[in-house]
Amino acid sequence: MPAQQAAVTYESAMFRLKKVVYKNRIRLREFLCDFDKLRKGEILPSHFTRGMAMAGVDKFLSPAELAAIGQHYTVPKTASMEVMMYTQFLADVDAIFTKNDLERSPLEQVPAEPSELLDRNRYQRSSRDLGPEKEACLAELTARIADICGKRGIMIKPFFDDAAQDDHSTKLYGHVTHTQFKQCLSVKVNIRITPDEAALLIEKYTHEDFPELVNYVAFSHTVDPPLERFETYI
Repeated sequence: MPAQQAAVTYESAMFRLKKVVYKNRIRLREFLCDFDKLRKGEILPSHFTRGMAMAGVDKFLSPAELAAIGQHYTVPKTASMEVMMYTQFLADVDAIFTKNDLERSPLEQVPAEPSELLDRNRYQRSSRDLGPEKEACLAELTARIADICGKRGIMIKPFFDDAAQDDHSTKLYGHVTHTQFKQCLSVKVNIRITPDEAALLIEKYTHEDFPELVNYVAFSHTVDPPLERFETYI
């Protein structure tokens, strides 16, 4: 039987929305305020759905998740009409970018980025758990690649850096496509791995929101020799 999906809640949906908004630097206000002609801080629930579609949020969140968020801020206005208090919604979302009332406490320490939304070590290692069996195979594979790099005295990251600067690259920092990832290993670095091993590495280091991209910085950090080994030659 297929595994049951977790029930959608406002909290889980809002967490995913904040993550999408922060990563993509989306200002949702621009897509909602025009529906509020009288600037009352309220719009129709259907306007919220349209605004999220215009912002591209519906590409990341399911209709059920958007409905859960919209319902949380929806209140009855008349016996036959409901409105969404979108200004409160925006205030809750925009809190990921800054803290309110900072002018009253200008010396307060503000984190550079919300740690609950972004993995601060995402360019040092992959936190994705593939399960005991795959993780064991992965550990053996990365150890083998690291051993090859150590014996040859090479670092893999510069080869990926070149690929990432290609005119046909996505230009997302620290990421290359699946094809570029495999070509760098097999052609540029001349490390032979099987298709299944390549698929395992890609599964481990795939970007969370863009599955067609691979986080080569985290992978390189795992297999490249320590930089100190090269300092004697500088």
